Amino acid sequence: MSRGLPIHPFIVQNPLARREPVEVRRRPLKLGAGVVFILLLFVPIVRGDDAPPTRRTGGLLRASWNYPSQATLGFGTIVTKMPANFDCATTCLYRGATIQGFAGTGAGELAIGYGSLVGETGRGDWLLRHVYVGYGVRAALLRTWGTSNLAPRGETFWGLEGAFTIGQFSLTIGTFRPTAPTDGERSWRVFGGAGWGF
Repeated sequence: MSRGLPIHPFIVQNPLARREPVEVRRRPLKLGAGVVFILLLFVPIVRGDDAPPTRRTGGLLRASWNYPSQATLGFGTIVTKMPANFDCATTCLYRGATIQGFAGTGAGELAIGYGSLVGETGRGDWLLRHVYVGYGVRAALLRTWGTSNLAPRGETFWGLEGAFTIGQFSLTIGTFRPTAPTDGERSWRVFGGAGWGF
């Protein structure tokens, strides 16, 4: 009886036996993608074919419900530097000074600070229609009016606030004090809100 060819052990072994579960293999990929996305806020990315950096601005828009300004609409700009040949119809990193104004039914606010965000203009050229992730710190001057439930009405506050945006959803929180506090009035107050935009 003739003997057949020897069977190699790697052929007999089930090739799927050593494979890790799909969930286990995907977990490091998700973690790595998250780390890279966060680093976009802090580390500038420059390619060899990029044009020299130039000063550019982007428009900021925010609709929110805040205390004490209540229903609020905000508009502003961020001043940054990036290569002139960047097309921000797709994602761009904006990092620099911000100037923003907010008007609500209960108060108005003017804020100047620093911001870092990842966003895109979409079909436009200047206004950032989508802000995917970002943060900012700003000094602000706030004046109550209209439907504000703070007493006395028409008081001016100054303070420092932080802003955070993830997937277009934004949060702000800050501490403010009256510019001319009266006897018995609390020195510092916490203001904040939630909304859409940056």
